[in-house]
Amino acid sequence: MKRPRLIYYNDAHHFHAKRMEPPASIHMLEWPVNEVAGTGVDVLVLGLGYGDVYFHQSKVGRVVGQQKEVWENYIDWRIMRMVEEAAEKGTDQLREVIRRGRETGISVYPSIKLQSTNARYSERCGRLKWERGAEVCIGEPGRNEWGYDYALKEVRDENLAVIREVLEDYEADGIELDYMFGGQYFKSGVLDEGIETMNSFVLDVRELATQIGQRQGREVGVMARVGLLRDGNLEQCLDTEQWLSDGSLDYIVGQDPFVVSETGVRQSWMPDAANANGAAAYYRPPRRVYDERVGLPSIEMYRALNQTLVTDGWAGQYHGYLLWPFAQREYQILRELAHPEVHVRSHKRYIAQPREGIEGKPTTTPHRELPVELTEGETSSVTLRIEDDIESAKDDGEMRKPTLTIRFSYFCIEDEYEIRFNGEALPLDQAEITDERGLEMRTILRGGMDLQAPLGMSAHWFRFSLPIDLVRRGDNLVDVEMFKFEPRAGFKRSINGVEVLMRYKDMERPQGFDVERVPPLSA
Repeated sequence: MKRPRLIYYNDAHHFHAKRMEPPASIHMLEWPVNEVAGTGVDVLVLGLGYGDVYFHQSKVGRVVGQQKEVWENYIDWRIMRMVEEAAEKGTDQLREVIRRGRETGISVYPSIKLQSTNARYSERCGRLKWERGAEVCIGEPGRNEWGYDYALKEVRDENLAVIREVLEDYEADGIELDYMFGGQYFKSGVLDEGIETMNSFVLDVRELATQIGQRQGREVGVMARVGLLRDGNLEQCLDTEQWLSDGSLDYIVGQDPFVVSETGVRQSWMPDAANANGAAAYYRPPRRVYDERVGLPSIEMYRALNQTLVTDGWAGQYHGYLLWPFAQREYQILRELAHPEVHVRSHKRYIAQPREGIEGKPTTTPHRELPVELTEGETSSVTLRIEDDIESAKDDGEMRKPTLTIRFSYFCIEDEYEIRFNGEALPLDQAEITDERGLEMRTILRGGMDLQAPLGMSAHWFRFSLPIDLVRRGDNLVDVEMFKFEPRAGFKRSINGVEVLMRYKDMERPQGFDVERVPPLSA
């Protein structure tokens, strides 16, 4: 099947149904397609509802509004009204999105959440659990007690029935199997059996999609969204490499589990497996970045990430949950990321990000080096991966000098030190140095998100204009050697951030007068 350039996910919930004030018009029901029309998005993934309570007029699953009359939650009431009013018009959200996608040339893949942990008779409890209760669930307290047990044929058949409905009756272009909700799919202690059963289930989905496609004279795609980490998937009985080997998938999406977005991702196992079996792999990045200027990745960061992904064999990015409604930033992202080849010589920011996890406990991101404490008499190092095609730009004379920025936390300007890039000492008298006593990072964390780096500090920035020949494709090394600490400065110093801005003779407007600076921390 044709490889999409950019996939966008709309859960149909937070960025559509919740936003609609009744009455729901056909125009508003089409909005998930309309908002990405004209961008680089060629596949729209649309959620089917809350777990296994659906927003479309399903004949096989529970629909929002069934078994409930009074709505205590305002937002859920709005969703119920959308479902109700669309039904009065003889349609529903899913049908209108698929129809509008066909008109605009955007493929629509409904996304089915394959796990739901809601208790029986709760608002978001699906039909099978409502009728059968604990007998179809894993039933282990503290480990998906109310999650469906995929060892049971009736659980698998329930999902196949919903998939058949949206592919056959609604004529969706494909289906996404969403494994990112609910964690476990089997009782504990059945790893090998669970893997075999889930392999068989995904193969059943493939066969169903193929049969429907043959009957309707079209190609029907199968996509799976799983975790980015191989071992984490296997612990959940998700043997994605076997799915690819079996030919069960056309597309696989690796969802990054971490809090902040890196530009130097190193998880090539998934695109390697996909490419070896005629499928395509897509990377879903985190939505935050650890930075004092922005809390969300900038377009220069996304461009850098794209170059890394192309190098490692990924087919593209899978996005979702961009700030809504879309403005200039969001439309630029959706336009540019579909065409990384166009922006090989656009400015890019390669950044190193801090370790994650609870302070004082083992990090969840052992591959990250920051922050690095500075120690008297020792050299501290940070590796930064850069994947621009530097040589071709140099040959054409289109490179400008890259800019290296090192952010220090609680730095002492009176220490004796040396800074090196790829082994070459950088003249300190040529560094542009700025400092801020009360720096506040723009990163906004939610519950369960932890970084092993401060969100507020006193900071110094050292910026160097690097010789063009000093930067190389691949890993680049930044060294800070501390010869001698100022004896009266007993506080800890650390490297808190590293960035290289790759610069080119690109088509740019002249710089204006209104270049903003980051405001200091309020008193």
